[in-house]
Amino acid sequence: MQKTLVALIAASLLMGCGVPKDEHEAMLRDMENTKVALATTEREKAEVEEELRGQIETLEARIAKLENDKLALETELSEARGDLDLYESRAGGLEEALEASRAELDELRRARAQTEERLKEYRNLASRLASMVESGQLTVKIREGRMVIELADNILFDSGRTDIKEDGRLALQELAAVLQEVDDRNFLVAGHTDNVPISSGRFSSNWELSTARAVEVVKFLQEQGVDPTNLAAAGYGEFDPVADNEDREARALNRRIEIILMPNIEELPSVPDDVFEGS
Repeated sequence: MQKTLVALIAASLLMGCGVPKDEHEAMLRDMENTKVALATTEREKAEVEEELRGQIETLEARIAKLENDKLALETELSEARGDLDLYESRAGGLEEALEASRAELDELRRARAQTEERLKEYRNLASRLASMVESGQLTVKIREGRMVIELADNILFDSGRTDIKEDGRLALQELAAVLQEVDDRNFLVAGHTDNVPISSGRFSSNWELSTARAVEVVKFLQEQGVDPTNLAAAGYGEFDPVADNEDREARALNRRIEIILMPNIEELPSVPDDVFEGS
């Protein structure tokens, strides 16, 4: 536009200066051509600017999309890392659980093997005592996982006494011969009574009477050759009954001497080393 104004001003000046007509017309044509060219240039400029704006908008939209895609990928990557950490944690927990299960299975297999070996020992001992069981001198049972040889107290003792009777001595002699053949096994001789208060002046309670009777049996078994390091005595008095003490028959069942095969240390459940830590 500035160039057009300059040309018009120049033309006016020239006209005022007596420029010939043909030159003046030529100048006007040049001016018109210049105006047309300028308009064309302005139009082309506007078209180029419009095209550039479109390209810029397209690029900006593409950049925005790429940034959104990048953000989405970063979010997915973060979630994937979180999932991976979770899966790795779960995998570690499962591995620990698997190891614990394997250890438990090994322990169960060991316990099963020990149980089978113990049952084999029980059956072998029971077969040796079969004749005494058949004669009624004793009974053999499993109580709380232990083999218990039970002798009624009327075979061994008179009421309120601790002296072993002759029939009891014969029964214990026969029993001692069998117990001597059992290797690496401890025996607990346990005395039991009914709940009738003791009337003898020698003992103040059934507890003392049951303990004294157990000691007498242990001493007799030792005399018959049973290793004393494998023997122990305990008195339970009336406090470990096998019947309800409601009648004479039930009380008779509770008056007894038991010889219990005790478990070896390796047969006991294993205890973790840290069981008492922090207590």
